[in-house]
Amino acid sequence: MKDSNKKSIKSSSDSENPVKKIIPKMPKDKRTKAYKEWLLKYGDQKSESNDIPEMPSDKRTKAYKEWMKQYGDQTLNEKKESKKSISKVKRSGKINLSDLIDSFIDYTNLNDWFQKRKEIEDLRSKINLLLKTSDPDSVENRKLKSSFFQTLKNFSNKKRKYFNDLSSNQKENLLKRQELIEKIKSLISVDENPNNLYSKFKVLKEKWHNTGQVPISDRNNIWETYRHHVSKFYDFLHLNRDLRELDFKHNFEEKSKIIERAEKLDEIDDIMKASRDLNDLHRLWKNELGPVSREHSDDLWARFQSASHKIHQKRQNFQKEISTIQETNFEKKQNVLINMRGLLSKLPITHSEWQNKIRDFERLKTEFQSIKNLQRNKNKKTWNDFRITTKEFNLAKNNFYKNQKKELKISIDSKKKLIEEVSNIIESNKISENSKRLKIIQEEWKKIGYLPRKISNSLWNEFKPLVNKYYNILKSGDMNLADEEQEIFDKKSKFIDKIKFSKKKFTLDELNKTFRSIITEFTDIGEVNLNTSNVLNKNIIKKISSIISSLDFDKDEKDKLIFELEIELSKNDTEEINKKIMFIKRKISDLEDESNQYQNNLEFFSNSSTENPLFKNVSIKLESIKNKIEFWKVKLRTIQKV
Repeated sequence: MKDSNKKSIKSSSDSENPVKKIIPKMPKDKRTKAYKEWLLKYGDQKSESNDIPEMPSDKRTKAYKEWMKQYGDQTLNEKKESKKSISKVKRSGKINLSDLIDSFIDYTNLNDWFQKRKEIEDLRSKINLLLKTSDPDSVENRKLKSSFFQTLKNFSNKKRKYFNDLSSNQKENLLKRQELIEKIKSLISVDENPNNLYSKFKVLKEKWHNTGQVPISDRNNIWETYRHHVSKFYDFLHLNRDLRELDFKHNFEEKSKIIERAEKLDEIDDIMKASRDLNDLHRLWKNELGPVSREHSDDLWARFQSASHKIHQKRQNFQKEISTIQETNFEKKQNVLINMRGLLSKLPITHSEWQNKIRDFERLKTEFQSIKNLQRNKNKKTWNDFRITTKEFNLAKNNFYKNQKKELKISIDSKKKLIEEVSNIIESNKISENSKRLKIIQEEWKKIGYLPRKISNSLWNEFKPLVNKYYNILKSGDMNLADEEQEIFDKKSKFIDKIKFSKKKFTLDELNKTFRSIITEFTDIGEVNLNTSNVLNKNIIKKISSIISSLDFDKDEKDKLIFELEIELSKNDTEEINKKIMFIKRKISDLEDESNQYQNNLEFFSNSSTENPLFKNVSIKLESIKNKIEFWKVKLRTIQKV
């Protein structure tokens, strides 16, 4: 065969010769009862007995000559018969369905049918065409059609078996060729006479040529691999003495380095590490490096053995003391296990506590794993205790976080409900009547339990803008007012913007009358809802306060005037009036409590200590508090009149 289009490497089939059996001659007329009986009795045997191995393509090989001696005559006879059948069809000049089917049967029964695939397919196409155009009700046509399809079925089975056998043989041949390559590779490492090596190589090469085809997907790769190792073998044969001496020198230098490294191992305190490193050096010596010249071989090995003996001796001494070290390590591990179990004695109840506990447990785990070198039976026991303790801790942790997930879901749902409620308040335009509820919602939001930062931030980013939107609407008074209210709102806003006051001389009474007139005019514009009205009242008081603050009056007088104007604006808002009354009463109560405290302090001073600086200071503060109380009482009387 040709492998990967390389003409120099050829092979023949290794298939075994089939066992020939004596079978009666097959009747030529496929339409007769005798033919059908013969096919039932001998058809399978014939297909087996007549299978002929593929003819080797290289006529120069011994395998080709043997094949021709055994199968040549039979193949030539079959070719002659097939030619007669074809010539019969050609001579008729007229395409006859019966003759075509006979030719198809003859071709499919040939031993070299594989080379006749094109002719078989041509016949099959012509027969199918004729069958389509022929009379389907004709008895003769039905027989011919039955004979054709039976032959076609047998031929399909024959092809399937052929390709299955071919695939199996090719896979076996691939394994054989891989084994041959391995044997060629092994020749390179054998220290033997070159002539003997070459004789062995010739035998392997002949076996390669006589091995059959391999799967086409592996054909090029196996050939390139074979050629590569053949080339390496030839290079190996031509390796001269100088190169071998150079190899000896390289191995001598590398082995000397290994000995130096082995001698330095005696300086390492960790004898177990030194022993492992020594084993690595022995592996390098044995597996990675080749021989040295005989004159140096014994000396190098003696030095290496001497360095190794020192490490072995130290390890033996270490083994004598190991029991004490192992007992100490056992006690250390037991102490770590006690600390690990201590973490399980009181389990955390919050996420942050669990995180701290997990960090402590992981630290103890690392410490436990870093303690090594125990007796085997004690090591097994401590590891078993360690696994049990770790399992218990993980179980407790997992149970907590499973419950935590349920609680998290409740917390998430609670916050989502609050978000939905605020959104509904804004959408339903119920701003003013839900100001108290919004404060409660904010308090409820704070009281909801722990949530992971990512989820908490996500929910907060939904909640916060809604709350801000609510208060912005509340502050501006722009709460989807009805057309009439919107008109009043716009007029009052413009009125506030137009308020001006010249800084000529005014008495307080005149000033009071002027601003009361402004407030009356402002009130007469019209009424809007309570919340919007509060916003507008705040805006006008802010404007009036800024004007009054700029005038040249006593501060208390200005505060009193501003307060009276506020009362004037709020006189129709009972809730706002009550708020102010409660605020003033609370203020007076706090000042009276403070006054009583100072009054009690004065009782500690005798009549002779009136000049005492501390006494004076307390007296001054007490007087100031009394003035403030009176100031707020005046305000209280003013607002109570309203």
